[in-house]
Amino acid sequence: MEQFLFSAPGEYYVQHVRRCLERLELLYPIFKTTLRRVCGFEDHEYLRKMIIFHDLGKLTKRWQEGVNRRVKLPSHATVGAAYLWRSLPTGVREPVSFAVAIHHTDKGLLGDNIESPDVRAILDNIVDIEGKIEWHDKVEELDKNLFPEDAKNLSVDDLKMMARNLRAWARGEDFLTQHWRRLQVTLVHHLLKLCDVSAATTRQEHEEEADEEHYYGGWLMVENIKNYVERISARRRFWEKMMERG
Repeated sequence: MEQFLFSAPGEYYVQHVRRCLERLELLYPIFKTTLRRVCGFEDHEYLRKMIIFHDLGKLTKRWQEGVNRRVKLPSHATVGAAYLWRSLPTGVREPVSFAVAIHHTDKGLLGDNIESPDVRAILDNIVDIEGKIEWHDKVEELDKNLFPEDAKNLSVDDLKMMARNLRAWARGEDFLTQHWRRLQVTLVHHLLKLCDVSAATTRQEHEEEADEEHYYGGWLMVENIKNYVERISARRRFWEKMMERG
């Protein structure tokens, strides 16, 4: 199945998810204490789910049919966000879904992603006549951990419900609560971007091309993230060798 579903031109979908998960394992210990204090996460179970499903929208029929043709692709971030909203518990789903919904805001998609993702899905032609997400046929061959059965009936109603509740969550309550919730989103979003972008820099296309699409909103941001994660990885390897030597 890995020969048919892609995350980017020449990169298999499963491959990108695995690379992102590897970076989460590397980065989580650094953010662990802050995540517990700000978000109340006792472990990274929910963050693993965020990584696994953040690009779920790339499994739509239209996205997969266009990815290797280098045509304009439909927005994908809100599909994964809606699935996470529906499947995660209250108190977790809000910052995680919000972070996934905006993880490509450096491409200028914030308004549609939070205000009208259902309309965007219809305009992008990723839903059928009944409003259900149209998945690529090959999703049936994916491991159920990557594409669960309950993802099959995701629809524009889920996108609408997710966005409506996220707006209320972000704007409701008193000023200090709003500020705290924005801190939660910022922290989770930052970790997602570190994993996603640093994983994407291992693609062959990243070395061959430096266009705006592949550099996710700016070459400097991507290079900074890449270098940051590489330094952490090098430091970890150094300490592992030191431990082996006793």
